[in-house]
Amino acid sequence: MMEDVVKYGLDQKLWPFVSDPAPTSSSQAAVSARFGHCHKKKVGIEAQPESSLIVYIMGGVAMSKMMATYEVTMATEGKWGVLISSSHILTLTQFLDDLKTLDQKLEHISLP
Repeated sequence: MMEDVVKYGLDQKLWPFVSDPAPTSSSQAAVSARFGHCHKKKVGIEAQPESSLIVYIMGGVAMSKMMATYEVTMATEGKWGVLISSSHILTLTQFLDDLKTLDQKLEHISLP
């Protein structure tokens, strides 16, 4: 889905609350009035992406998803910045421990 958003955008019928990126009227990147000038002459500072995509995964994110986010960001050549976030990072040990205690967690859920 990240690749589709970066390449084609989102279908406005399915995602009516997401707006298209604002068009830029000039070729110069926007500069922050607060921070824009302090790094101007420093070498090695990376340019900010034109658009950002924020992905939040409930219930934990696997390392493979973080790597996919990095790959999508690198494939756009700096045009998109993709940020991934979650409640926690899933590891194999943690996932197996969660499976062991799944029946205990289900006992606390009251169904109607």
